[in-house]
Amino acid sequence: MTEQKLNVEDLINYSRQNCPQDNMDACATAVRLIRAGDLMLSSSRKIIEQLRLTPAEFDTLATLRKMGAPYKLTPSELCRANLLSSGGLTKILIHLEQQGFISRQTHESDKRSRIVALTDTGKHLIEEVMATVLRDQEERLSSIYSAEERQELNRLLRKFHLASSYLPNQASNES
Repeated sequence: MTEQKLNVEDLINYSRQNCPQDNMDACATAVRLIRAGDLMLSSSRKIIEQLRLTPAEFDTLATLRKMGAPYKLTPSELCRANLLSSGGLTKILIHLEQQGFISRQTHESDKRSRIVALTDTGKHLIEEVMATVLRDQEERLSSIYSAEERQELNRLLRKFHLASSYLPNQASNES
């Protein structure tokens, strides 16, 4: 076999030929979904890193921005939104605060807690980075799918995610 990475369809075909599994259709779908997500994330990660942010820092700033004005959340809310541990988030927040992208303010009703707020500098940066990432994703998707195909893809993915949120084994994994 060559050192060149196999494309997803080759991997699926090898699996169909060499693995006597009953659920190869499910395997093919899962592999395609995972590889598509990896490709989208890889492209975005390159843009994010060129702008000197880590993916976790991007996610943190983007979460603050997406939640809308006044662009403030507690660290617990950020952890839940970004699927980070509190220890991992603390390191990210320290770095973002040192760069002037966020501020941490004492919580009005709970003096032990702090609120994370997006600064004007952070808001400007994340809007610029998000616009660049979304432009790249739009170019990629529109070069592959027609408008109708994208609507159908979104409908099917939405259906998958809505159904997945109700699966019994998901509830125990998310707690």
